[in-house]
Amino acid sequence: MRKIFLMLAFVMMLMSSASAATIEAAHFNGNEKLTYPVVSTGDAAIDQKINAKIQEELMSFIKGIHYDAQYYDRKVLDARTSYEVGSNQAGNTIILSIVMTESKYIEGAAHPATWQRVLNFNTSSGNRMGLDYLTEVGEGLRAGYLLERLEQKLREKIQREGIYLFEDALPLKQLPENFYWDENLHVHFIFQHYEIAPYAAGIIDVDIDA
Repeated sequence: MRKIFLMLAFVMMLMSSASAATIEAAHFNGNEKLTYPVVSTGDAAIDQKINAKIQEELMSFIKGIHYDAQYYDRKVLDARTSYEVGSNQAGNTIILSIVMTESKYIEGAAHPATWQRVLNFNTSSGNRMGLDYLTEVGEGLRAGYLLERLEQKLREKIQREGIYLFEDALPLKQLPENFYWDENLHVHFIFQHYEIAPYAAGIIDVDIDA
């Protein structure tokens, strides 16, 4: 079967003549536990847009921690952020995918709460790339088709890896919020803790082009 990214005619036509973006790690207020990426594409205006959105995500996480500590009157025992880069203009495209992992551990909790947030960027504009790039923009792609493809690959993954899902997890009812392109331009969808499986299953990453 043709890979999903090959059907993204509009995205793939937006070729970038520039080299891959430079991405460097930075630490919020010098705290090495709170690591985030700083992106440089060679265009100052685009860099500002991309890095502003990354900062927004980081600050949303930090403000959420402070809110939880005050609301529940509990200490924050630990807070961490890290990131991984998927596509960095892979295949000479305009796609930059950054997967942010955020974790907090509040006093009294059984375990840390960890989740992943994906930031997909168009490096020719600095704009975020959402699910519309897989549905409205994608040539011949329907949300229903993506859901069917995702469910097929999810079933293969849980059988292969012995992952236990909640009884009502399947059939899938909607696409997860977070998806990204990897270095081979495969499309991945991310299921957070407790979204379709118990905590022990971890965050489930499904490559629908595998």
